[in-house]
Amino acid sequence: MRYFLPLLLFCFTWTACATDIQAAENKSVVVQDGEHVAIVPMKMAILPGTQSYLERSIEEAVKSNAALIVVQLDTPGGMLQTSQNMIQSIFSSPVPVVIYVSPSGGTATSAGVFITMAGHVAVMAPGTSIGAAHPVAGDGKDIEGDMRKKAEEITVAMVKSIAEERGRNVEWAEKAVKESASLTEKEALEKNVIDFISPSITDLLSQLKGRKVELQDGKEVELPDLSLLPRKEYEMSLRDEVINVLANPNVIALLWLAATTGISLELYNPGAIIPGMIGLIALLLALAVSQIIPISQGGVLLLILGAVLIGAEMFTGTFILGVGGVVSLIFGSLYLIDVTQAPGLSVSYELIASFAVVFGSLLLVVVYGAMKARKQHPLTGNEGLVGERAKTVEPVSKEGKIFLDGEYWNAMVPEGVIEKGAFVEVVAVHDGLVLEVKKIED
Repeated sequence: MRYFLPLLLFCFTWTACATDIQAAENKSVVVQDGEHVAIVPMKMAILPGTQSYLERSIEEAVKSNAALIVVQLDTPGGMLQTSQNMIQSIFSSPVPVVIYVSPSGGTATSAGVFITMAGHVAVMAPGTSIGAAHPVAGDGKDIEGDMRKKAEEITVAMVKSIAEERGRNVEWAEKAVKESASLTEKEALEKNVIDFISPSITDLLSQLKGRKVELQDGKEVELPDLSLLPRKEYEMSLRDEVINVLANPNVIALLWLAATTGISLELYNPGAIIPGMIGLIALLLALAVSQIIPISQGGVLLLILGAVLIGAEMFTGTFILGVGGVVSLIFGSLYLIDVTQAPGLSVSYELIASFAVVFGSLLLVVVYGAMKARKQHPLTGNEGLVGERAKTVEPVSKEGKIFLDGEYWNAMVPEGVIEKGAFVEVVAVHDGLVLEVKKIED
């Protein structure tokens, strides 16, 4: 305990300092913010973390007085539901959003087609491509049966709506879904899928001069030459990166496998602990990243599970439950706050790390104390007599007497005889408080 208290004090001091540092950093951002161009690098699949990244970037751009948002898109595609949510965010953005398919060699495939066509301005770099938006299953295989037609019709309706809203080529958009049609940047410009081609962001900003875009409220904005404005790159948060890793179809499949296998093993072997704990954590993560439940609700459930596991650890002393509880609390803290639903709120990663250290240290102390108590020799009762040393006051065979702790006790040995005056050790306590002893040779 004398080592734990200083550690606890250090963790809380570090937490306070980390929180103050983060607050100071946030304050400095507000002071330095001014009219600028927001750059959002998006070289990734369209997954829930990507959606959160875009929504947070738009929110920060509005708050920091950005004149324009440029999304540098290079994606192989992703989830349809996620792309729909991202399109809604672009449509409702009070700041014009340019979707720039770049760099050269990049692509806007599948869901990337919808996002590109949804931008207030759509631009491609030389050597890029766009298309192949036919819906497929999560494992990349074609959808079979009636579901194929249903998914295709829904996707066609969505892309046609986007193209009509932005005045782009509706006929090609439909082909991109039904026939997996693809275009180079020059073909996309000829077919009115994009607005122009640009080799760099500086050239892109120059070409925007005089272009008019219509925001959601019907307000038409004429864009000036923004090439001389400072640019600010918005980075993806650790939370969104973790969500994207877990939302990878292969990882989701592994999470579901771990959930079903772990829970099944626990049901067949009650008390195994590890399979059930892993299964529950994997189940909640799979439900959240698969968008079956909102990620913030998944965070709440993970926090509750973590508290239950840590509470159970206090009674079992296995250390395994405690580790699972800390892991569950960390994931729950990461996913608890949905910044898109609660603008301005965020969780400090320094705070999470500090409390993880505190809880982990506390668990180590508790488990160490429990293990030490279990190994300690009993001092009272029948078990407390085992291992005690005494002296025979008469010969001991099937019966006899010994002197132990100021008292005379009945004693016996299974075989042979121990002479009077010999030193013996108690090895067992039989009915009637008869002590079984053995002679101490040395």
